[in-house]
Amino acid sequence: MKRTILRLRRAFGRVLLGATLLSGVICFVMMWLIDANALSRKIFNAPVPGGVELTQSLLTASIMLPFGYVLFRGEHVNTVFLTSRFSKAANRFLYLFWMTVGFLLFCAVAYGSFNFALRSYAMNEQVWGATVRFPLYPAKFAVTVGAVLIAVQFALEALVALFAHSDGDLSAAMPDHEKDHLHV
Repeated sequence: MKRTILRLRRAFGRVLLGATLLSGVICFVMMWLIDANALSRKIFNAPVPGGVELTQSLLTASIMLPFGYVLFRGEHVNTVFLTSRFSKAANRFLYLFWMTVGFLLFCAVAYGSFNFALRSYAMNEQVWGATVRFPLYPAKFAVTVGAVLIAVQFALEALVALFAHSDGDLSAAMPDHEKDHLHV
């Protein structure tokens, strides 16, 4: 069971990596869109039509998609001031508890944002730009996709805590400063 869960976690990590890479591409597109908007405004005194609205829509996907990957890698903010004094069993229980809470919370976020996105799609909700109208539902669906990805990762982390006896120790995620100096 332990091996299967770890294999499933590793496979889903590849999905999360793909979502994170897509987020990076979206950030790159947003950067060029902002640059083009600024240059065209400065040089031609005419901004890119709908540039601001498109950037706002892309921002939701750029923010929400990498959340699950951060949890997968264990590179989220972690304070261990109090928990470092607890036993391994207590830390494992707390880790399982918080991963379960995170799963339930992001399932609720995914459910709510999916309903909002469906309503937005059904009524063809749009934002009016300077010259272009943009539908709002793709950005709302991006929130749903990001929430589902992190909810699944929270569930996998809870299963790892339960069956692989992980306590969420982040020592493996700590940077190796000696390796950083080798590339200088």
